[in-house]
Amino acid sequence: MKNLIKQHNSKVLSEPTSQYEKSCNCRNKNDCPLDGNCQVKNIVYKATVTTVQNHRTYYGTSEGEFKTRYNNHTKSFRHRKYINETELSKYIWQLNDKNIDFSLKWEIGAFTSPYKCGTRRCDLCLTEKLLIIRADPSIILNKRTELISKCRHRNKFTLARFK
Repeated sequence: MKNLIKQHNSKVLSEPTSQYEKSCNCRNKNDCPLDGNCQVKNIVYKATVTTVQNHRTYYGTSEGEFKTRYNNHTKSFRHRKYINETELSKYIWQLNDKNIDFSLKWEIGAFTSPYKCGTRRCDLCLTEKLLIIRADPSIILNKRTELISKCRHRNKFTLARFK
């Protein structure tokens, strides 16, 4: 009990860190996916794919810099062997196969705190799941099975501990 109170007090009393410590290192600032904030960390992002007929949304997490996660997404859009990495890449490839023009807009859905080893929850995963639940089911690309999946960030720390 003492440990839980100590963790809570340290979280409440700590000074908030700036979410925009590093803003952008894009060569052309006009091409930045997050309007000059591509190097933010610990966010849940939202990608909106817009076609002539409709628009679809996708939520994802980025524990490290968003730009690294963004580059992985664009890799899966360019190379067919990575088509199954995310539901977003599957949808983009469906549009490409049908020769449908689309635009892709990236936004910050929410800022969260990173996973801390020893805690029993991950704010990144919980916030992503909350945004998926609140989204309109007719336009969201995320699968409902993501709501019951295990935390990817927590497993990363657990595996590192046993190496």
